[in-house]
Amino acid sequence: MASHTNQVPARSAFSSKQPFNASGFLTAAVYCSDGRFADQVNEFLHHGLRLDGYDRLAIAGGPACFAGHFEAYREEEGAVSHMRFLARLHKLNRLILISHEGCGFYSDFLHLTESGLHDRLRTDLVRAAHRIHEVEPKLALEAYLARLNGSTVWFEPVLIGR
Repeated sequence: MASHTNQVPARSAFSSKQPFNASGFLTAAVYCSDGRFADQVNEFLHHGLRLDGYDRLAIAGGPACFAGHFEAYREEEGAVSHMRFLARLHKLNRLILISHEGCGFYSDFLHLTESGLHDRLRTDLVRAAHRIHEVEPKLALEAYLARLNGSTVWFEPVLIGR
């Protein structure tokens, strides 16, 4: 019986045409790793907020990992550790939090239903901002909710207070 493997064919090296920015950035964004929103998030950050560049913390649930969910205790500790690392190493002064509708972290990991999820996303953005402020009080924080309108994604600011 022949052995079948799922090997990816070898490819030649790729050389990016984008120049490397050795100076880094003072802003980071925390958002969900859901690839369905990746291009829209990048477009929003580059064109909507006019950022030339930014550090990224793309993790399942994005800011929800900072919102104090019991079920996500380990994820929160890991996210806090990564955020502290970026803030210290890159001397961040601004952090942007982005959650999105239809997030599998809420339905699959936290077992929440669609009912009331919109309000929960907003509440969690506020809770995440407060948790991050406890850990890194010098960071200026902003929060946005990515909403779907057909095939269009729009980014709604969420007031997080202090």
